[in-house]
Amino acid sequence: MIAAGLFGLSMAGAAFAGQPTECDSLAGSPTDPNRVGAGIGLYGIEPVEAIAACGRTLAADPNNPRLLFNLGRAHEASGRIGSVSVDEMALAGRTYKSAADQNYPAAQIALAPFYWRGSDGFQQDTRQAMLLLDKAMASDATEAKSQRRNLFADTAFAVDPNEAQLQFVKEAANAGDADALYALGLPLSLGEDRQADVALLWHQAAALGSAQAAFDLARMYFKGKGGLSTNPEESLRLILKAAAGDDPQTWDAAATAYERGSYGLPKDDKQAARLFKQASDEGNKYALYDLGRFYEEGKGGLPKDPREAARLYKLAADQGNDDAVLALARDMAEGRGGYEADRVKAIAFLKRAARWSTQAKDELTKMGG
Repeated sequence: MIAAGLFGLSMAGAAFAGQPTECDSLAGSPTDPNRVGAGIGLYGIEPVEAIAACGRTLAADPNNPRLLFNLGRAHEASGRIGSVSVDEMALAGRTYKSAADQNYPAAQIALAPFYWRGSDGFQQDTRQAMLLLDKAMASDATEAKSQRRNLFADTAFAVDPNEAQLQFVKEAANAGDADALYALGLPLSLGEDRQADVALLWHQAAALGSAQAAFDLARMYFKGKGGLSTNPEESLRLILKAAAGDDPQTWDAAATAYERGSYGLPKDDKQAARLFKQASDEGNKYALYDLGRFYEEGKGGLPKDPREAARLYKLAADQGNDDAVLALARDMAEGRGGYEADRVKAIAFLKRAARWSTQAKDELTKMGG
């Protein structure tokens, strides 16, 4: 009993003192501004171990919102890796709510989709979802804005969109919301007969500050689509505007354009490296992989550093980047990036990733795993 009491006190002390607990190490988010420790991407979490560790830590500090958020992530990882478990996702939602009710920003952001979609035991409430993101905006603007954009885009792209969600996006667009205007143009962009409508929506969105709209509109000007005259100068202006915006995904797209010399941009690996780094610092999974490529090849003024490349591939793979999974598996199999050549280890890594990655499944077949 004395030993158990001391163990509980030590865990509580770590949680309060800002030292990483076992729960933080196994389930903390790398994009949580209040994290303790480095964190780990959702797809890198080992759910069984993380749930058990967070349960032990919370026993000593049951109302700690950071630890509750971490436990929610562990349950979500359990639900998402492999086939989705409704029970695990419901547990994730309830645990996120316990942390969000204490105004924990990362939990508010994670909880918003449950209300937006009305899933896993939550009644649909689009306004509550947006309220949660608005509350989180003051402490974690990048993640809150990203979540909002993703929810709007998912709604616009849905084959059979939910009426309440779609109505909210349309009302937001009518009120001059840049992200809503951009989202409404996404499904229209797939049809050649609606390109003029897309250009109109994205002109409005770009003027109101949407970096994504500015970037995609730049591509339309460069190609002369949507009734727009081919205009490389306007394309370049819009891409530079997009790159100066606040969206990590657009930074990654602009970096790729610099790397390739696309859409009127000069081929400039140093600018590409700068933007990949800028986006990777915000946890963007595509930029983490792309920056890893640059370190592997020694591009953009960066030193050739296979170990740093492998580290970045691991971070990107843990966030769910398929290309990073394949790159890391090859490093393991061929003994690069600080790994000893170990085909068995590479196959085991691919088997785990194959629970959520189609590319990992295909690579596993090629390796005979």
